[in-house]
Amino acid sequence: PIWLQYLDYIVNLARGDLGVSLIFVGTPVITIITHALPWTVFLISLSLITSFVLGVTLGMLMAYRRATILDRIASLYASISHAVPNYVIALMLLLVFAAELKLFPVKGAYDITIEPGFTLEFISNVLYHTALPFLAYVISSVGGWMLTMKSSAISVLGEDYVMAAEARGLHKRRIMLSYVARNAILPLFTSLAISIGYIFGGAVFIETIFNYPGMGYY
Repeated sequence: PIWLQYLDYIVNLARGDLGVSLIFVGTPVITIITHALPWTVFLISLSLITSFVLGVTLGMLMAYRRATILDRIASLYASISHAVPNYVIALMLLLVFAAELKLFPVKGAYDITIEPGFTLEFISNVLYHTALPFLAYVISSVGGWMLTMKSSAISVLGEDYVMAAEARGLHKRRIMLSYVARNAILPLFTSLAISIGYIFGGAVFIETIFNYPGMGYY
């Protein structure tokens, strides 16, 4: 009966038994996860940290240089990149840099001719294969961090303690780093903590397009 199947599932789940894959016949699901999770954690964590650092830095510059050419260009890029789905960016990168220019590999996490191991050849090959999925994730996510940081920094710039620091004659760089950036970045840490949870789910479309053997692909 269905209810008994459900109870068996819950009991097995509590013991770490996720059952057997229906696609990879005879393969335990936990085995697939064990194989895929390290690749996803490597790709998404590296991409997330990079996009966060770039977004925070550029967002601060946009807030400090409002209404300048830098702000206009960066805001336009952030709005477009944030609106375009990540699989569209991934397809464009794949077509241009892999299919047409042949600068990067089309699929996989590393060449099958290379023996996996902690060697310079293997590590460099893994980074080479990760380049396009990494760029696809960073390009599609950095815009959101930029716009959020810009908005947060602008609101902080109007606070009394920032105006008091300027009245005291403190250097602009010190005000930007110690007073504005430190307080403006706090709301972003909440979003970053939430985003970390998505690391373990993988980037489904990006990993599928590049045949990258992560959680999203499987």
